[in-house]
Amino acid sequence: MLSKEKINALIASIDLNHQALREREHLLGWQADDPLHLSEAAHTIQQAQSDFIQQLDAHFASFPEAVQQLKTVANTESLQLKQAWDNQQLWQNIHNDDYIRQQLQVGLEYQSADLTPLWYLSTQRLYLDTMLKALCSEPRQIQQFSSLIKAVFLDMSLVLEGYCAAHKQQLKENQARFERTMYGANDGLWEWDIANDQLLLSSRWLEMLELSAEEFGSHNSGNWFARMHPEDLPLVRKALGKHLSGHSKFLDCEYRIRKKNGDYIWVLLRGFANKTQMGRQLLSGSQADIHERKEQQQNMTYAAFHDPLTGLANRRRLDQLLQDSMQRTQQAGTRETALLFIDLDNFKQVNDNYGHKSGDYLLIEIANRLQKCLRPGDHIARFGGDEFVVLLDDLACLKDAEHVAQRMLDSLSSALRINGYILSVSASIGITVLPHDTPASELLQAADLALYQAKMAGKAQFAHYTQDMQAAAQALQSKQAALTQGLSNQQFEVLYQPIYNLSQDSEQNSSSIYAVEALLRWHHDGHCYRPQNFLDLLEQSDEILAVGAWVLKSACAAVRQWQQSFMPQLHCSVNLSYKQLRSAHLVSLVKTALESSGLAASYLIIEIAENHLKPECSQSLANLRELSMMGIQIALDNFGMGHAPLGYLKRFPLDIIKVDKSLISHSLKDSLNKDIGQAIISLGHSLNLKVIAEGIESPYQLSFVKGRQCEFAQGYLLSDPLSAEQFTTLISSRS
Repeated sequence: MLSKEKINALIASIDLNHQALREREHLLGWQADDPLHLSEAAHTIQQAQSDFIQQLDAHFASFPEAVQQLKTVANTESLQLKQAWDNQQLWQNIHNDDYIRQQLQVGLEYQSADLTPLWYLSTQRLYLDTMLKALCSEPRQIQQFSSLIKAVFLDMSLVLEGYCAAHKQQLKENQARFERTMYGANDGLWEWDIANDQLLLSSRWLEMLELSAEEFGSHNSGNWFARMHPEDLPLVRKALGKHLSGHSKFLDCEYRIRKKNGDYIWVLLRGFANKTQMGRQLLSGSQADIHERKEQQQNMTYAAFHDPLTGLANRRRLDQLLQDSMQRTQQAGTRETALLFIDLDNFKQVNDNYGHKSGDYLLIEIANRLQKCLRPGDHIARFGGDEFVVLLDDLACLKDAEHVAQRMLDSLSSALRINGYILSVSASIGITVLPHDTPASELLQAADLALYQAKMAGKAQFAHYTQDMQAAAQALQSKQAALTQGLSNQQFEVLYQPIYNLSQDSEQNSSSIYAVEALLRWHHDGHCYRPQNFLDLLEQSDEILAVGAWVLKSACAAVRQWQQSFMPQLHCSVNLSYKQLRSAHLVSLVKTALESSGLAASYLIIEIAENHLKPECSQSLANLRELSMMGIQIALDNFGMGHAPLGYLKRFPLDIIKVDKSLISHSLKDSLNKDIGQAIISLGHSLNLKVIAEGIESPYQLSFVKGRQCEFAQGYLLSDPLSAEQFTTLISSRS
């Protein structure tokens, strides 16, 4: 017998109650006297009942497989006895709940045996045919009505088959539509019978893991959980428990699952728990392959917090690490934490001399070396450019930070081979300790101030942050702010130092002055500052362009006035900053200064520092070539310091080289400097360049350059830098 629960579930699904049964009787024309008619005839058909059972047995004998199926499902020893009991119920006409259950059970038994309604109709047709013979006496009428019954039941079978077929087709189409939808979603389906621990998996679910049903093994939760990543299994179990306990409306979680080849993929698990009408708890859902999306998210997250060149943490990640460290320092018993700010010394020259690609390779190698100097639990980040920041946690004492810093300095002391070049790089390091109540931005500033102190002390070393550094930094910021307002506040002044022609008999005669070099001074807070005390700060802002333009215009105007009044052949020498040299507006700026002053281009000398010659800067080279074509002389200042290869003397349009003062001032005591100075003067002559000796401060130095046939010289021995009024007095008196 089929379970009572299944019968009750079927009754509930079709809403077949007592009222519904009455409505069916009314639809079929059931009258009040119909039960009476059946009862009156019941005693006359007892023999016919027995005859029917025998005929049924003989009729079904030709279908043994179907009968056996029905016996198995119905779990009865004799279908004939069961059918006799059912027919007896028919004549008694008791239409109650038991009657409903009995008839529905017949339908379930046929459906469970996979037998169509035609089998039941054939049984009922045979029964009516047998009863007709028992109730009617006229053979001819019996035969006719028997044929009618067969025809009606044949029609009924076809109609029912059509109805069932249409319903089956609709179910099939719905299933196909559902399968197409799920195929389009590319999701795998699963259902877990929790009580019986049976797991149903769709083919797509298995395809994700490149498995067959046999390779997956027993379809139970154990095999499923065994394939989950060990790190994700607790999360999945927690999500399952939360949903099954009613604390979440749906099951929704991401986890990794192992494929056939051992690799793990990310999947999205979704599901919903429900109970069947018979009380079985099922958990059904889908599983989507999200591995590609997850990898993209992880790559984006990695890119957001890591430097693309070195792979180190970036500034954004450094902020997180600093915040975490600040929170830990507030806990009792936490040991010291230090911050190291690292900056490579003279890294810019690597990019300038060997190219940015070599510079990138160098940064990668340096990052690797610095990482090897760290302890477990330490962190390093690329702060930007050639700057790195190291966070040292759990320090027993501040000396530990010094040990790490020294290891880093030592690791960088050995040369590196980059793109075939042997490069030597050093670094300066600033160290500060993380106090308990200092913002992260101020910590970085403190370490940066310590770094600046290390560089000022000679580079390739480390320095600790002190409170005095903060005051010095504030003073420096105040100085820089004042510099940017210096031009508008008329704090700048141009001085002029004569450049003498040594081929003249006496350098005291005004006719021996070949040119004047315009030198900038800054008057601030009662002090007069030379360029070496403020020019680097001015270079850090765009104000250098405005100040440079003002110097050029002022010097050209002054020299032109002196030409007209005293010295028609006087030349004007003006220094250009690095930003001016690279500016696309330099040529037009020079033209404007010449036109407004009336100075001829041939009397203007543009001085550029040796370390400003950058072969990769096409704008600088184009500017110099165009100025040279205008007739302006180009002078290379501070030559001999080793910043520029000798090949630059031919590549750039030079007319003058100025020998650096260090080679002249040390020539008496240092024979090597003496030889280098002499060689540079000779080199200039061989290249048909004018040579100017800078920094002449003693008679010996003057005698030295004269003896090497150096044509021009300048320095404090010959003349101090003079104001415009002082120079006017000088040349007017000598004239």
